[in-house]
Amino acid sequence: MSVKPARAYKSPQRDEQANATRRCIIVAAGELFAKSGFAAVTMQGVARHAGVSLATLYLYFPGKAALVAALADDVVTSPDLSVEQVEHEGDPVEQLRTAAHIIRLVNERSWLVGDILRNAQGTNEGLATTWRLWQEGHLEGVRRGMTSLASHAALRSTLTFDEAVDTIYALAGTDVYRALVRERGWSPEQYERWLFGVACRELLGQPAY
Repeated sequence: MSVKPARAYKSPQRDEQANATRRCIIVAAGELFAKSGFAAVTMQGVARHAGVSLATLYLYFPGKAALVAALADDVVTSPDLSVEQVEHEGDPVEQLRTAAHIIRLVNERSWLVGDILRNAQGTNEGLATTWRLWQEGHLEGVRRGMTSLASHAALRSTLTFDEAVDTIYALAGTDVYRALVRERGWSPEQYERWLFGVACRELLGQPAY
């Protein structure tokens, strides 16, 4: 006589509550990291700020590095930041215009993650892994954008594909954004216009319009 295995019970309401708790924890961690810095924040402090028990916090995240990874994942998985928007544009100039806007938004949302990873990744294996994946994701996004641009035979003749990739990889990184916006006082809109203009000149060999 066979016995049917018990079915796992899934409750949409329970899943929604779990997602809300996870979201609350991530937001709380981001606020504390921004206010006090990664090193000074404790898991107990995150739990208190999120209004959950320490045990609940550890059910979702094993440590601070996992919280940073979640913050990074929130940025890279946001639908409005997808490189597919660039790939779906048919005109090279509009591709770069769309790319400049997406890159601006990525940098606006990721400055905290970038600062933490840049400054603390050498002290924590989990952060080092997140930093590596972050850089690899950035490179992959740039490669996809440049592949789409090259498919229109739009790159200027004296520029190789790899040079195009490296140019945008450098210009679109968090270091340049931080230098211009956070250190030199540019507005995000000014950075976006600048990036679009430089990309048009360097990649297409024409001024932005």
